Amino acid sequence: MALSQQSLEILMDLIEMKVSALQIQDRDDARELNKLRKCRQELLLEKSHSKSKTMKGLLRSTSFEEKLCKKRVSSRY
Repeated sequence: MALSQQSLEILMDLIEMKVSALQIQDRDDARELNKLRKCRQELLLEKSHSKSKTMKGLLRSTSFEEKLCKKRVSSRY
């Protein structure tokens, strides 16, 4: 399931808030901090993959539109 850019941003903001509010007092808190950091990294990766997929889709649609235009132009002559 892919998440929207807006959902990714919201989740990252929530993680940032929790990390800033977390006061490490024992090993469990340290583990939670590590989990939050790992989660943040995964979201960043997902965000970058999502952007690259969007860009690839835009490039494909542009090239498809260009092909249509070329076909229309060549069919006129």
